[in-house]
Amino acid sequence: MPGAVGMTAGSLARRLGRHFEGWPLGLWVIAVGVLSALLVVPRDVPPELVPPPVIDRAEQRLATAEEGERAVRGRAGLPREIRSVGEALRRFGHAAYAAPELVAQVSAQLRRLTAAALEQGGPEHLLELRALQTELFVAAAASARSGEPAAEAVELGGGLLAAGVRAGWFEPPPRGAARDELETLYRVYWSDAVGLRAHPFAPTLNEWRVYYRFLLGRPIPEPPARDGDLQRKLEYVGALATHDQDYPAHLARGVLLYQAGAPAQSAAELRRHLERSPDGPWALRARNYLAACGALLSE
Repeated sequence: MPGAVGMTAGSLARRLGRHFEGWPLGLWVIAVGVLSALLVVPRDVPPELVPPPVIDRAEQRLATAEEGERAVRGRAGLPREIRSVGEALRRFGHAAYAAPELVAQVSAQLRRLTAAALEQGGPEHLLELRALQTELFVAAAASARSGEPAAEAVELGGGLLAAGVRAGWFEPPPRGAARDELETLYRVYWSDAVGLRAHPFAPTLNEWRVYYRFLLGRPIPEPPARDGDLQRKLEYVGALATHDQDYPAHLARGVLLYQAGAPAQSAAELRRHLERSPDGPWALRARNYLAACGALLSE
């Protein structure tokens, strides 16, 4: 009898075992199915992240090394007409920061000297001057954290310094700008100040990406500055899109318009993004944001 009972129990165990064979695999399949559904089905997620431009870091390292070599050559000595441009840029910076009534006069002089130097000696010495003054400005910019910027930072930075002080750009990262970001910001400022916006002074596509990634990544302030900041960021997106054809500008506009309290306009931009890139890396996020717009509009 015990043997019969044991055989019966063993048979029952084997029969039950056959029913549960492969259950770990089945559970895994079910879990994957649930996860896939969560990833595919749009969820109501309020738009918050403005997509950052993608930077080629290898290219950036090469460009940084090239700028460093130019700065070394600039320190070794520059022609007199190039030094005159450097001195004029310092006068312009001081006026832009502390004496705005003089800006038009000193700006005209700076651009005349720059044009003459370019015609006389070509672009390379001017690029060396820019690289040197970039290094000097980045080194001096830390003084702005104390509330009393050094004269070097004022002269070299001018309007860039004034804007950066107000926005906290010169605080230690991540709150403030990293070194590569400050360098890019300054090169854009320098070239604009002297009136040289064409190659080889114009930013490369990668530099534009660094420049606008920083500006778009800044935290959005509370009112009353919020509306103005959102409008500026919409302008940044438009400017970046003229340089970077791969940037998801419609998605970025959708995020910013939602944050500006315009869900209908936001939804229109998000739909345009999905029409252009229905299966791209930002597609699910765009659908989630679109669901949030729908939820807000249905209230």
